[in-house]
Amino acid sequence: MVKLWQITRVPPRIALNKLFSLIKRKLFPLKEEDFFQRYYSEVASPPFSSLLTGYFKLPELEYFQQREEIVKFVGNQLLQHKFNLLGTGWICRNHNKSKVEIIEILPGFWKNKAYQLLELINDYDYQLIDFWSDPKTSYVWKPNFFKKIPLFLGSDIKNVWEIGRMQHLPFLAYCYYYWKFYNIEYAEKFANEFQNEILDFIATNPVGYTVQWKSSMDVSIRLSNWLVAYDLFKCAGFEFNGEFNSIFFDSIYKHILFVIENLEWSEGLRGNHYFANIVSLVFAGVYLPISDFSTNILAFGINELVNETLYQFYPDGGNFEASTYYHIQVVEMLCLAMYLLYLLNSTKLFSINQFLKNFKKIKIGNLERRKIYFKIDLKENILSFSSLFLERFYNIVKFTQILRKKNGNFEQIGDNDSGYFLRLDYFFESENYYGELFPNVLKRFMLWDLLDNLSYKETSNLFFLDHRGKGRINFPPNEIVIYPKLYSFPHFGLYIIKSNNYEMFVRCGNIGQKGKGGHSHNDQLSFTLNVNGKDFIVDPGLFCYSCSEKERNKFRSVHSHNTLVLEGLEQNVWKTGDVENLFWISKHRTKSKVISIKDNCLKLVHFAYRKPHHRTILFDYSKVVLKDSYKSDKQKALLFHLHPSVGIRMSKEGLVLVNDGILVRLLNQDCELEILNYDYSPQYGVKVLSKKLVYTTTQEQILTILEII
Repeated sequence: MVKLWQITRVPPRIALNKLFSLIKRKLFPLKEEDFFQRYYSEVASPPFSSLLTGYFKLPELEYFQQREEIVKFVGNQLLQHKFNLLGTGWICRNHNKSKVEIIEILPGFWKNKAYQLLELINDYDYQLIDFWSDPKTSYVWKPNFFKKIPLFLGSDIKNVWEIGRMQHLPFLAYCYYYWKFYNIEYAEKFANEFQNEILDFIATNPVGYTVQWKSSMDVSIRLSNWLVAYDLFKCAGFEFNGEFNSIFFDSIYKHILFVIENLEWSEGLRGNHYFANIVSLVFAGVYLPISDFSTNILAFGINELVNETLYQFYPDGGNFEASTYYHIQVVEMLCLAMYLLYLLNSTKLFSINQFLKNFKKIKIGNLERRKIYFKIDLKENILSFSSLFLERFYNIVKFTQILRKKNGNFEQIGDNDSGYFLRLDYFFESENYYGELFPNVLKRFMLWDLLDNLSYKETSNLFFLDHRGKGRINFPPNEIVIYPKLYSFPHFGLYIIKSNNYEMFVRCGNIGQKGKGGHSHNDQLSFTLNVNGKDFIVDPGLFCYSCSEKERNKFRSVHSHNTLVLEGLEQNVWKTGDVENLFWISKHRTKSKVISIKDNCLKLVHFAYRKPHHRTILFDYSKVVLKDSYKSDKQKALLFHLHPSVGIRMSKEGLVLVNDGILVRLLNQDCELEILNYDYSPQYGVKVLSKKLVYTTTQEQILTILEII
């Protein structure tokens, strides 16, 4: 049964829906025999024998020539099945078992089919990829019906899901395109690799019977990446043979059916997983030739895209999960879907229009939608959306642009699982830790970047008509700010101060996911500081989820954020001992709010401790002043977590922080200072040793000055 404390954490309507949904699943579970009948006895061949392509264009050769070193390095790693995912470093992810041993582990009904598929792999030296094992713990999720595959503390299922997303496949197309100008035989290795990996996956991961089918979100992401990689190979001029196409299209069809029949939708709580489901249906509907099947899923995808955007994003443009990284991830999905919809031809638009006229409703799986949130303007051959959606979309883009700092990175607040939907810039933006190359997950493309970088000049401004057919919406321009300007996002709970000198991000607001708090941290009244493009005071990020409950809770603790702490006390409270508890706040105590915003002064308060903690932030062109107040003579501490590249100097005028020649003086004369080590996580699965400043005192008022020298 639903845990009683969870019911108290969300609004009553959502709690009731969650309870009814659970009861329904208990009374009417998906039976394995029904699933088997559906996918292995009844499913007809796909209702399509080709895919529409040309939606994603390859950049000019010069683009790859400028990145020649990374193209050659990453391409060579991928041919050896070496992947660097979620902090593993470049390691080989091949099976340690022979082909015969692998087939023997598969379900009995699939053994012969698997053998036939693997016989088609046209490379004698090809080694099967291990899609079942966590490389960090060596735990193996052996093939089993997806409903019976366990989630548990101690091993990280994300490590196997990540490779199963197969987001490196577009990079194989890049390599094929690059090398065909220099060495066509070597180029064909990448085309063969793409086909072999597809055959490998299909053979060793029968639909619904391995860990790679546990999460519909990951099925959705894999489906979309397969479609885009295939598109890019076609764009590069490669022609696939009929036998491969037949196998590939059959698996694409079953991926689509699986997503449709296992949508991660809930009448109560739903989030980025369901958003990924519907975006993948947009991808599928766009790529499939016109038919009743493709038109139905495309119409459903468009309708739900609008509905979920309004549900999952606040009026101020921030995502309701209260994590800047999850916001960026969902915005990436939204913009990619909007881009594809912008490219719909008149024939597709006409078919959707006729479908809506004939049926008056849209039904997918168990979901039926009678309210339609979009229209087709056949005169202009364009989709038409409501002004409410267009305004929300505009605010989403604006909020996202303001999250990006001078150094090109998005600010990290709350959980960061390093997830992508597509990785079209796979390792083109990277950074080094411990001498190892990792993708810079905080510097990622958004649609407005993608249009510039990948030469989509003809669509450099995306626009849509509203219902009245008058107004057009463009991406809002990036602002140039000289003197300090405060941007307020009260629904998300984020206040951003930007000037020519510095950028400061201040957290104060709700805990996300309609009170569940899933991806938010105990970071109320915490802040981060970037000066002239260099990070000084940072949010430590997130190291992991289920592989270590201790580490997960350490990184979301108030003691890992830049605010006032009392020994032994947390802000909001969570429970332990269960995987699900990793994504719940069991007791919301902060109730944070902004008291006033006036004349470069921000006054905030939260109520997590026995008495309120007040923080006043005063800011001007080159200085930030923090005034913290907590009426108690008990010992309290102020924490400042420094970026790993920040050095510390002591001077007569006070402590000086240094990053690449940029200096920030930190003054706090009334507290005792201790400099300690802490773990900073620039991305999921990676920890880097850094320093934090701990100022302790028993005084009720604490004054701290941060001055740019």
